[in-house]
Amino acid sequence: MSDEGSVAMRERWYIVQIKPNSLSRAQINLERQGFACFAPRERRSVRRSGKFVTAELPVFPGYLFVTLNPESGSWRVINSTYGVARIVSFGAGPAPLPDGLMQALLARYGERGEGPDASIALRVGEDVVIREGPFADFVATVEAIDPERRVHLLIDFMGRHSRVTVEADKLAKP
Repeated sequence: MSDEGSVAMRERWYIVQIKPNSLSRAQINLERQGFACFAPRERRSVRRSGKFVTAELPVFPGYLFVTLNPESGSWRVINSTYGVARIVSFGAGPAPLPDGLMQALLARYGERGEGPDASIALRVGEDVVIREGPFADFVATVEAIDPERRVHLLIDFMGRHSRVTVEADKLAKP
């Protein structure tokens, strides 16, 4: 078999749009049919009942990544899978994702789809984003780092610089 034939027959990643609140249902049903699925999640701080709680939320709400071979024709069953709205298509067939994009997502979130590694290298003076707590999504400057991996930050809050202390695993690079 030539290289061109093997490239055409290999499985690629595709995007599946899911119905509202049906991520786990769609993923379970697709995996039962033999499709490999990937739904990256990240820990974020959300407000529920007036309190901040940490929740594992989808990075791409409403979408799921699936591997399939479009030449086999088995991809047509995806559109009728319980929990799935449709496979993203352009023209007559599904539209594959660029390989580099999926490799980057898999590297960032891992094979199981969990959030990025919390062991980021931090340096005094660099900017970071707070991922959890009441200051979620704020950009702050690292002021000091404790041996216990607690990080002292300076936040520009309402026109004033305020100091806060956060655990290193609750930070990300911008």
